[in-house]
Amino acid sequence: MLSIFAAVATLPLLVFIHELGHFVVARRLGIRVERFSIGFGPPLYERRIGETDFQIAAIPLGGYVKMLGDTPDAEVDEAEQGRAFLAQPPWKRAAVAAAGPAANLVAPVLLFAAVFMAGVPALRPLIGEVVPGSPAARAGIEPDDEIVAMDGEPISTWKAALHHYTTHPTEPVAVVVRRHGEELRLVVDPPAPPADGDAVAPGEIATRGALFVFPPLVGTVQPEMPAAAAGIEPGDRIVAVNDEPVGSWAAMAAIIRDHPETPLRFHIRRGATEVEIEVVPKAVDNPEAAADGEPETIGRVGIAAGDPPPELFTLHRLGPLDALAAGTHRTVEVGGAIVSGIGQLFRHEVSAKSLGGPIMIVQVAGEQAARGMTDWLFFVAVISLNLGILNLLPIPILDGGHLLICAVEGITRRPANPRILETAQQLGLALLLTLMLFATYNDVMRWIGIYPMP
Repeated sequence: MLSIFAAVATLPLLVFIHELGHFVVARRLGIRVERFSIGFGPPLYERRIGETDFQIAAIPLGGYVKMLGDTPDAEVDEAEQGRAFLAQPPWKRAAVAAAGPAANLVAPVLLFAAVFMAGVPALRPLIGEVVPGSPAARAGIEPDDEIVAMDGEPISTWKAALHHYTTHPTEPVAVVVRRHGEELRLVVDPPAPPADGDAVAPGEIATRGALFVFPPLVGTVQPEMPAAAAGIEPGDRIVAVNDEPVGSWAAMAAIIRDHPETPLRFHIRRGATEVEIEVVPKAVDNPEAAADGEPETIGRVGIAAGDPPPELFTLHRLGPLDALAAGTHRTVEVGGAIVSGIGQLFRHEVSAKSLGGPIMIVQVAGEQAARGMTDWLFFVAVISLNLGILNLLPIPILDGGHLLICAVEGITRRPANPRILETAQQLGLALLLTLMLFATYNDVMRWIGIYPMP
């Protein structure tokens, strides 16, 4: 029930955040707001508060804030002329236009911060494998050790351990590990430069030979590949290959890679039972074949790793200030990825089939809510960022188009030609409707299984 409510509420919530930005700034600048609507069409619920009618309308695919005198042909009483939208100087109109996207860009900072305060799953700093002869091995670190502290700083996640090593690449690091309930203090030296004078590999700097081991747990099985044909299923745990025990995904993948077109016996744990399946890896071109000693072809069976088991995770929480800083960083990070994705669409580097519309938003929102509140909040934050960035595109009828018009008026010091403005808005509306129809078409194709989920 909660997931259904979250799915239905996601889009109206995002619209509310956007329109609230317009509403608050318009009111602060003395512009009269006549209507605040979530949705389009006939109202399902309406209430007047002060001088504004607040309503929830029948078509929940957007919303709007109706301001006094926001169209050239609007009739405005003489006494109210100073509160009409189009009577305002360009900078005020630009501030109102920018406030909606700004609200969508600020909200993710707070939503991400809430997620970080509630706690996000993070890999524990457990050692799965120690490379022989590495700095970690010389220091006495062993498999199944858990890092507790580094240079006196408490360490609770694998990411924090890697970060500490990376930020101290040439210094010995004092490491406290927990082993069989006891804490041991060790010193891990920095990796020595190779004899050939090359730089130390980034991976060696980040781990110093103490590796996290992802278990050989199958997450997905690719159709029409050897694993699917042989009967391997998601959730299978690979115990051994050709009677050779495999304790990590990397070890198993190496065996498959080195045996193209060679039958392999997979010993698999499936729930409470164990089965043995023969798989013949498909020979594929080796992308590293140009390197010395690399074969022309390698083996592939068509499986991808699943999520590590829950016992390998810890719930990592941040305090309010750290959460706010992390939320800001994540907002910038995700925003940059969205801008990059838009650029790839324009350059035809990403298929237009990946565009999603309201149906996909509702579908994915329900799936994320079913996984938990933090997953849903994260998704809402990402979609809010999308809306904020897309609304800043300089397309007439979008907020970015209004900002462009205000900038032109500010530079030329004269109002835009009403006829040109009306034509531009009609073209912008046509473009927006076309994009919405195309995105909805993609949603339907995904829903009936013709297009894959992006």
